[in-house]
Amino acid sequence: MFKRLLIVTLTFCLAVIFLVQETVEADPQWREKQQALCNEIGLQPGDIIKQSDWKRLDGLLPFSMVEWVKKGYLGDVRIAGFKYDISTDDEWIDAGSKNAGKYKLDEGKNLVDAATGEPPLYIYGIPFPNLDIKKDPDGASKYIWNRVISMFRAGQLFAPFTLEWIGAKGFERIVHCSWTQYCYWARPDGEVANPNKYRYVYLTEVTKPYDLAGIAQLTFRRLDGKQDDFYVYIPAIRRIKKMSGANRSDPYVGSDLIIDDGGGFAGQTNSMKWKFIEERLGLLCVEDRDTENPNRLKPLSEGGWRVLHDEGANILGWQIEEWKGAPWAPVNAVWIPRYFYIIEAMPVDPYYNSGKSTYWIDKVTYHTAYKVVWDKAGDYWKTINFLPRCLEWGDKRGYHAGGTAGYQVVDEKLHHATGVRVGYIDVDTPDIDAKLFRIDRLRTLGK
Repeated sequence: MFKRLLIVTLTFCLAVIFLVQETVEADPQWREKQQALCNEIGLQPGDIIKQSDWKRLDGLLPFSMVEWVKKGYLGDVRIAGFKYDISTDDEWIDAGSKNAGKYKLDEGKNLVDAATGEPPLYIYGIPFPNLDIKKDPDGASKYIWNRVISMFRAGQLFAPFTLEWIGAKGFERIVHCSWTQYCYWARPDGEVANPNKYRYVYLTEVTKPYDLAGIAQLTFRRLDGKQDDFYVYIPAIRRIKKMSGANRSDPYVGSDLIIDDGGGFAGQTNSMKWKFIEERLGLLCVEDRDTENPNRLKPLSEGGWRVLHDEGANILGWQIEEWKGAPWAPVNAVWIPRYFYIIEAMPVDPYYNSGKSTYWIDKVTYHTAYKVVWDKAGDYWKTINFLPRCLEWGDKRGYHAGGTAGYQVVDEKLHHATGVRVGYIDVDTPDIDAKLFRIDRLRTLGK
């Protein structure tokens, strides 16, 4: 009798979990809103924009990407729509609403407690829930802080990824790497001990090919907003070097991206002067598969969750023999109307290797869709296309929990590109703890 009752109870619990995952819908009017955006731009799901019709996309994408369409780099632009609500879950939204008035920016644009003036040890939910980005003098900076904290919900994260070097003639080489992160803010399990007062710590490693394998970079992001503590193990000299924050704008292991490009923007928020430019209706580039449903993470037996790797995801032009577009272009991409905030960033550090950048950030989800970069002389340099992936684990959902499908960094001065392809992602796993992030451990990783 007890055994039968246990089976029934477990079945009921699993059914409830499944129903919760199936019915998470923070905005019940998302379908109507999506259709209204399609009507506003005069494009409907299923429409195809040919190279000769590139003018129909003018203003809906960054100027550089409109040029890509004009030159045939992207092939046909297929308009689509989401078949599910991509809004963040209600629990996160409600947590943010309770933060109204709790936080402010100090003179250095660092986030501090409004009552004490000190950086908070823990935050859950966005810190500026009632932000008027257009009227608030610090609106752009506060919006970026909302975006940053939305990225920390995973608690801890492990994600292997590859960098594919792509020239004008196609694929050149591949570099295998991984990203391991431990967050102190926005942890779903609550506040943890933080004696060194870090916002988060993360580690990037190169595992192959042999000439780069063993390079490991360790970053400690400080609560006080000062420059990161940044260390690199260099196998060729078997030494650990403390690096300057300016090195975050150097090419990562010879590729076209920099460390600060990670996830849209991985730099110190107050390392940039942020300026709100405009709100604009545009098109979001998404993998076709990611329009069907959110990526429901698989629970792991040891705890935590995993995004399963999909071999058919993020296919680039060089992989398709008959592809006529650019070898770095995302072949399976579709384009969905969304509202964006266009925000400009100017580096505070005069030794930073680029000039201004403009970010197209999804107004609702905080996903960085596009980054357009100018050099220090003020000339256009490169564009990055970030493809999102909506993750759902348990009762949580978000675009900024490490859930990117990959991205393409296109350097138009060198006529070269790097394709970043994310493998599986482990979220909130207990085997990643703060003890893993030690300077002396870099040598062990590099052997």
